[in-house]
Amino acid sequence: MQDNLLNDDVVIEQENKSKNLFQIDLLKAIMIAFVVLDHSLAYSQIFGIGYQLWERMSIPVFLVILGFNMGKSFAREGDASLKKLYSLSYFKKKFWRFIFPYIIFYIISTIIGFIIYGAYFPETLNENWFLEYIVFQKSLLEGPGNWFIPVLIQSILLLPLLYYLFSKKPILTLILCFLIEICMHLFLFFYIGPITGIDDILRELPFRQVIFLYLSAVGMGIWFSQNHNLFSKRNLFVWILFPVNLIYMIAWDFFDFRLVINGSEIIRGDYNYLTFVYSALIFLIVLRLLPKNPKNPIAKVISPVGRATFHIYLVQDLYYVCLYIAYEDVWNTLGFAGIVNPLGIASGDLFVNIGLLIINWIICISVGVLWWYIEKKGLKFLFRKCYT
Repeated sequence: MQDNLLNDDVVIEQENKSKNLFQIDLLKAIMIAFVVLDHSLAYSQIFGIGYQLWERMSIPVFLVILGFNMGKSFAREGDASLKKLYSLSYFKKKFWRFIFPYIIFYIISTIIGFIIYGAYFPETLNENWFLEYIVFQKSLLEGPGNWFIPVLIQSILLLPLLYYLFSKKPILTLILCFLIEICMHLFLFFYIGPITGIDDILRELPFRQVIFLYLSAVGMGIWFSQNHNLFSKRNLFVWILFPVNLIYMIAWDFFDFRLVINGSEIIRGDYNYLTFVYSALIFLIVLRLLPKNPKNPIAKVISPVGRATFHIYLVQDLYYVCLYIAYEDVWNTLGFAGIVNPLGIASGDLFVNIGLLIINWIICISVGVLWWYIEKKGLKFLFRKCYT
């Protein structure tokens, strides 16, 4: 009985080395560095100079990895029924892996938000407070990337069903993932229409936090978990669709191309089914070229960063929103094209900005890894203490 309870340490997902792929850890480490970079830049810097082809692919790669990791995890359960996939053990694992650190983040960010907003706190609880703060988990300090948290939470509920469908009808399910995402974009096209002002943005924003808008990326991740061979016939569709994605992304980023009817975009935003295949191919190439479990000091440094990406993501969310508030007058200065940083420096010098970016990386990554490590050790000690 005691052994079974200790095995519930799976509850905190302490996976052994055979279940951790270095390629995945490396990809996650690079992508979280891109996320920190993305949120360091002035918005005007992001588009028109090729960021779409590398830096903006971070979230799509994370979505593919999300599906891939869950597919691999479920596959270890064998030919599982829906009842087994939606087991108590599964929800325990997801609670300690994602929900628990998010609760800590939510409490801290809300307290800091209360301190900053002070007497204006009641004004944040508008008529949509339940939808915003409970359903979509908006905190008082809504930092950059906060929209991804509801998507991640929804994935906990959806992925067992999605994996089950893939195990029965893989091709049909993959096609269905693309069709559902396309339908979501068409829904926003007809329901929201053209974005002409802040009101339209606010109306569309809640829908950007629905996982169905990113389902093709997650679905491809589950598909690859069954066979990630770059040159497999079953992955031929990636090679076929990749040129279409590449042409669209170049046109979208460099030439401001949009698929528009009567002023309304058919495809919303830059995270969509016409960009996800590009990231999926990058994912397959990395898994093909890099070793699975290298034995060297670099791998030992990178792996903890890759495994702590969710904690780093939460840290950078709070970190940047505090910087945006603290130095609002600096970042809102007309023509600002520097790096958001804790020193409040607005510089046009390349080397200064590289230095400021490195500071952001060091703070966000080190704090996130430290939090992950302390939490991991603390939960391990707590469970052993409780069950012995």
